[in-house]
Amino acid sequence: MSERIENIINELVDQYTYSDTSNRPWIIGFSGGKDSTVLLTLVWRALEKIKKEFPYPFQLKRHVYVVCNDTMVENPIIDKYVDNVLDKIEKAAKLQDLPIFVKKTIPKIEETFWVNVLGKGYPVPNNSFRWCTDKLKIKPTSSFLLEQIDEKGEAIILIGARSSESATRAKSIRKHE
Repeated sequence: MSERIENIINELVDQYTYSDTSNRPWIIGFSGGKDSTVLLTLVWRALEKIKKEFPYPFQLKRHVYVVCNDTMVENPIIDKYVDNVLDKIEKAAKLQDLPIFVKKTIPKIEETFWVNVLGKGYPVPNNSFRWCTDKLKIKPTSSFLLEQIDEKGEAIILIGARSSESATRAKSIRKHE
């Protein structure tokens, strides 16, 4: 394993094990793409390292939620693939006794694509009117985040993103670092 990857895993271990009485959950935004898959893999490796290297009574106390959003308009083949991947994540975490939990979010019925397009007369989303991102992705995931914050007081959100994907992405990452 490269030194850079090892450093990232060690940083995740440090952050996870940081003395924290609130046990704030970690929430990973997971799409199944390259960025979120790498992030989940790094977190998984960090949890394995903690389990192996930290003596009892230290436990893996923070829950790690893998949150995937179902827009309910995906190609059925892709939808089935994502469900299969999430099922494998859930089973492997349970088998390895890791505190990783899968949560699939969906929009409220009144926020779904077909209710908005057929029922409310919204135009199909385009570059100048992208109502779908907010209603189908952001709001359902935000609801789950707020549930966790209400329960635990706070949550830590982990999002994988490559700065090398585009100049715009690199600029946005630098701005929010």
